[in-house]
Amino acid sequence: MRRHSALWIAALAGDLLLASSSRAQTPAPPDHTATYLADSLRLSGRPWHAAETLLAAARRDPNPNAFLIVEGAKAEVQAKRYEHARALLAGQPWLLDYLDGEALAVLAQAEFGVGRFAEAAVHFQMARARAPAARVPLLAVRAGLAFDAAGQADSAAAAFAAARAGGGLASIDTWLRVRQARVTRDTAAASQLVADVPPPAARDVPVARARSLLLAGDTTRAIEAFAKAGKGLDAARLALATGDSARARTLLYSLLTRDPLSDDAAAGVGLALGPLPPRAPDEHVAMARALNRRSSVRDARIHVEHALRAGDSSAATLFLYGELLVSSGLLRDAVRAYVAAARDSAARPLAIYRRARVLVRLGDSTAIPALSGFSYSYPADSAAPGALYILADMQDGRDDWAQASRWYTELIARYPSDQRASLARFRLAAHAESVGHPDSAAVLYQSEIDAAGPQRTAARFWLGKMAAARGDSEKARATWLALAHEDSLGYYGMRARRETSLPPLAFSAPVVTTTPPPQVSAGLARIDTLLLAGLDSEAQVEVRVVLARPPTELDALLAWSEGLGLRGFGSAGVRLGWQAALLAPGDTRVLRAIFPWPNRAAVEAEAQEFGVDALLLAALVRQESVFDVEALSPAGARGLAQLLPSTASLMARGLDVTFYPEWITVPDLNLHLGAAHLAELLRRFGRMDAAIAAYNAGPTPVRRWLDRAGATDPDRFIELIPYPETRGYVRSLLRNRELYRALYP
Repeated sequence: MRRHSALWIAALAGDLLLASSSRAQTPAPPDHTATYLADSLRLSGRPWHAAETLLAAARRDPNPNAFLIVEGAKAEVQAKRYEHARALLAGQPWLLDYLDGEALAVLAQAEFGVGRFAEAAVHFQMARARAPAARVPLLAVRAGLAFDAAGQADSAAAAFAAARAGGGLASIDTWLRVRQARVTRDTAAASQLVADVPPPAARDVPVARARSLLLAGDTTRAIEAFAKAGKGLDAARLALATGDSARARTLLYSLLTRDPLSDDAAAGVGLALGPLPPRAPDEHVAMARALNRRSSVRDARIHVEHALRAGDSSAATLFLYGELLVSSGLLRDAVRAYVAAARDSAARPLAIYRRARVLVRLGDSTAIPALSGFSYSYPADSAAPGALYILADMQDGRDDWAQASRWYTELIARYPSDQRASLARFRLAAHAESVGHPDSAAVLYQSEIDAAGPQRTAARFWLGKMAAARGDSEKARATWLALAHEDSLGYYGMRARRETSLPPLAFSAPVVTTTPPPQVSAGLARIDTLLLAGLDSEAQVEVRVVLARPPTELDALLAWSEGLGLRGFGSAGVRLGWQAALLAPGDTRVLRAIFPWPNRAAVEAEAQEFGVDALLLAALVRQESVFDVEALSPAGARGLAQLLPSTASLMARGLDVTFYPEWITVPDLNLHLGAAHLAELLRRFGRMDAAIAAYNAGPTPVRRWLDRAGATDPDRFIELIPYPETRGYVRSLLRNRELYRALYP
């Protein structure tokens, strides 16, 4: 119920549903500038700022009007500050009489947000009794969800049945039938409810049947049903509750082994730490995998050591142990773990390679023969080119250019089409230029082009720079003009455009389609209804269905792309934009679908507040999260600007902003902190390319890269960034910035 509270609040305000014409019990809105400003902020995608505005207004007013309090509570809910919203509304004497149950509904959503499900259910029901007809079914669904979360199955079933009555929510009836079935004690009635449910709602039918069996008291069949439905944690908990600890153990550790990084596995760790502790070696390993990256690495390592002491000497366990030891900084122990893993002939190449990588980190002199020996012993292994590149890069970092050149050259000779050979050519070329051998550099750049390497457009750009450096402006211009034409939307094509003083990139005005195709309108309306009803997971499924079976018509693809982007499903919208590019790659509408700007007003406002270029901030959000408000990276970065909780907290303290980790995905708060972070990096480094690199890789390595020879030249600095991800990130962001300039004049 949390992802799209903005839609729900908008519905309460009458933006998406017809409100009652009766306003008999509505307090007159005060003449407060704050309320109008907050409304404007909400409409521009800035709920956190709206909440802060109303909170400040309430502090200034010793006797705030009910209207101001309710509007403040709405803004707090939209900003995910549920406890604040609840505190504003709970106990107000006018609560029951305010605007057709509107205040009751806002209070209920706030209570649901803080886990007070029983209270939320009661208040949703009370709001439903006062609401206009159009809102009644939605409030019934919300009440059903709250009753279900509170463990009141019969009340939940009645609420879902009421929501279905009258057909007001016909577009989502299949989903409601499944919800009703899962809280129905009569298994025959539950089976009848879901008998002919079509996809995609059919995917939840097995769990609904299992829940119904459990409510009916048939625990044996319920355990089997949960297990078959892939709900191993539910099955394990139920088996444990019935005294079948052996079955519970089997189910739990099967889950931890099969999907150790899933949410269910995270919850299952609690069982493993409590009533079902690991005993057998394989159980300790499963526990370690579930703990790894989620809890203390030390705890995971202890479990692997239990398994090793119990006789588990498999290569897979030793690899896991080595990984955990490296994460713990116990590098010498990790070397020994990989030596032990190498006893398994099938695992030997990987074990030797990993051991060599650890030796590099240790600065051990045996790292060089270890890496070179690996590359010669296993030339066909996919890691062999990497071993040679690491050798060269290590020697390069030690300023031993003779040895670095040797290994770069060998890498190119043995694996000419490998991506790392491309990097090696550029390292060699940069050095050749720096020591006054431009002809050697030109040969290397040309070899990248001849090999159709991944950096061939970069090589063409650098050939142009070299021609310009030796005074051959005609050849430089010809090289860059051709590149600007052939790679017009790429980073180096845009750089070539600037070097030749071509006019900025521009596109024809897109043809505006005002009405989406009927099937798209119906699909988006169904997703809206699910979100308004609090059925976020079901809405996500509907989005995945569109991605799995996208329409084949251009207009339909573009309408879906825009519609999903506006609803916060940015990455899904962009994926459909790429599908549209297969049909009309040069269409401006397609480019806007691939590079959208769904919350432009909010981005521009945050950029202006911190003195950051709005185009750069838009480019950053596009690269970081694809405008997906709930985006989560493997490293734990969250939200539009992909901030780590630690970074967000640090920025909030510096800005004197109240911050809790659960607020990190509030769109404008995330943008606020992200823009502040970007502004701080721009001030620290004084140049855009370095600040962008630091946003991705952190300030410490960037300071080191700036100390390298030639780093004052932005082109050379970017080219020699040693982290492939960061190098690509900087290029992409600078390219995105130019595309946003052209697409959104």
